Amino acid sequence: MAQLREAGVELVFGSDEGSPGEPARHATWMDADLWVRVLGFDPMWVLQRMTSGAAAAMGVDGETGSVAAGKYADVIAVGGDPLRHIDVLRDPKLVMRHGRRFK
Repeated sequence: MAQLREAGVELVFGSDEGSPGEPARHATWMDADLWVRVLGFDPMWVLQRMTSGAAAAMGVDGETGSVAAGKYADVIAVGGDPLRHIDVLRDPKLVMRHGRRFK
């Protein structure tokens, strides 16, 4: 992974298939935890790869990927600080998609 970053490869999150043996809903937080805990990436960098970086890679950063006026309200809230413990992403307390609350 470090060699890929050094080579300028843009690393982002963007899968809905799940990790082998795990339900798809767990794949993202588990990958984020792996990137931070095992691979040693900075939590803020990982969160950016999950949000604005992924949106930019898909060409939809004008609509989503960050919180700004005019963008879709796609937001989660967690019960802790993901910069200290990235695994708090596993249990979002609030989930909003296009401004509509799902949880």
